[in-house]
Amino acid sequence: MRQFGEKNDYPVLPWSGFKCDPEFVAEARMVAASVLDAEGLWVESMDDVQPHFTIHDLSLATERQ
Repeated sequence: MRQFGEKNDYPVLPWSGFKCDPEFVAEARMVAASVLDAEGLWVESMDDVQPHFTIHDLSLATERQ
């Protein structure tokens, strides 16, 4: 993601950390999911950290139901 952000002049992606602005975070998350060809996204909030995950195979989740 860092390389994509630097190459395409998208400043939010190359930063390892930045002040949390919900609009920037949501936009960066959607761009990352698209670039990584993800099928879904997962965000978890805990204490002062908010990890963001991309999901690449949703069929594993639907097979268990």
